[in-house]
Amino acid sequence: MSGDLRVLSMATLWVGPFAVADWLGPVLAGICGLNAWALWQVLRGPALPRAANLPPSVVWLRRLIYAGIVGDLGLWELVEELSDTVEDFANAGLWAATVILLLHVISGIPVWFRAVAIALCLVDLVPLPLGNEPAGVIDLLAAPGFACMVMILIGQRRDSRWSGATIGIGQLSLVARLGLPVLTLLPRSENLLFGGVGLLFSALYVLSTVWLARTAHELARPAAVRPATGRPSRLAVALALALPLVVVGTEESARFSFTAAQEPCPSYASTRPEDRRRAFLCLARTGDMFPADQPDQRVLAHGTDMCALPQAKDRAERLRLAGGAAEPHDLAAALNFLCPAVVLRQKADEVLEQAEQLRQYQVREAAWQAEMARMNAHCSDPWPKVRAERQGTAAYMLFEGGGYDVYDEIEAPGGDFFKAVDDGFIDAVGSSAAITTFGENEPMCLTLKAFGKAPPLRLKGWDRVVEVGIASRTGRLGVARYSEGGDSGALGPLPDLAAGPGRYRMRVYARELAWEGKEADAPDEEHLIVVYPGSSIKKIAHVPWS
Repeated sequence: MSGDLRVLSMATLWVGPFAVADWLGPVLAGICGLNAWALWQVLRGPALPRAANLPPSVVWLRRLIYAGIVGDLGLWELVEELSDTVEDFANAGLWAATVILLLHVISGIPVWFRAVAIALCLVDLVPLPLGNEPAGVIDLLAAPGFACMVMILIGQRRDSRWSGATIGIGQLSLVARLGLPVLTLLPRSENLLFGGVGLLFSALYVLSTVWLARTAHELARPAAVRPATGRPSRLAVALALALPLVVVGTEESARFSFTAAQEPCPSYASTRPEDRRRAFLCLARTGDMFPADQPDQRVLAHGTDMCALPQAKDRAERLRLAGGAAEPHDLAAALNFLCPAVVLRQKADEVLEQAEQLRQYQVREAAWQAEMARMNAHCSDPWPKVRAERQGTAAYMLFEGGGYDVYDEIEAPGGDFFKAVDDGFIDAVGSSAAITTFGENEPMCLTLKAFGKAPPLRLKGWDRVVEVGIASRTGRLGVARYSEGGDSGALGPLPDLAAGPGRYRMRVYARELAWEGKEADAPDEEHLIVVYPGSSIKKIAHVPWS
């Protein structure tokens, strides 16, 4: 329960989320003023008149209090950098010695009163292992320290050395210490803790140090006992009544404590209206939607806040800020018990969004199909009178660098484009061939024809004609099909060139197209690939590259 002069650094931690708030400037100015007043109270020195020949116990008590204030001014921060354990034990030991000596020095209180207050102080200083205990349990464990402080203030009222202002500041410091724990138990506590109220209570922590400093200053006065008034301080009574509230907290309705998950959770149709909050908690606990250490009342408050948000993405972000996580449909299923109208609207919005996405996809698909049909319309069979067993013509999109592969459709292409470029046209390896083109980043026309035997050469009108051997291990042989957003491939269906596993001869024709008056994006190049059975792997350049 020692003091704390780190008000400005504490305020800085609270400022972040409200850096653009209108009230922030005046509040920080007020905190600066409070801090300056606190430092003046610490440094102004002993109160007058001073008693002569102070008892050793009083002298040592004043030294202990001033040592604690030095620690609060920054010494404990330096010790903590060296060792948290040393800082904890030094701070606790100094405070325990201060309380014991202070209760010994106070006049006009019985021995049993001193013993009870010292025992409460020592119990408060015992370190306890805390896991995921609820906030109310942790506040209950801190109650002995608050009770000890109340008893010290009662004792100071019986001793004339301390002024009413000092006792009043001590009472206000106790109220400030009680404020934050109480806020944590209120619904929507985050809005209070991380707003002006939380900042106010954190700033008032400085009153503890002011009370300690004034207590040490006024100890220099002559000791005397005030006559008993017959009734306790009204503020002391209020503090005594407030202590149970630290544990219980303010409630809007009955607390459900920590609801265990029930398997299975009830359905919405089978849940009575008065049981829907319990059903929401069941789903929240079963799916680990919220941290396990959050009490039900806070989980319900988070759920109510999410119900007030218009968009599903906003509710998901609110859940994340609360320390939870859930799939969108799980969150909607849980919130359905708290705000079914909101969830129904969300589902309707999702249906409309899906319908709009489907419509946009259909529009894009129709546009793409129309574009492919337009590109394919530029291409026609260069051998219309030579019918093959399987044949087809389509536009083929070329990527950067140009070129394309003919390969076994189940195996990966294995032709080497660098070798094909060096050769001037084609490189065939095993079950694939890499073929170069005149252009790149543009469409060309491609015709595939599969024959049962070698067709005539028909070399006239072609710039390159090269024949190679190629194999098909799986009985499939073809070219890549273009996909929307892809790099290259045929814009229409083209046939399988292989009639089954085996070896084939592949003759590739190529020529540039010089069309007068053609459209700007019409193909400038045409290829014809002829495949027929044959075991030879010899490369024959019928019309070589020149």
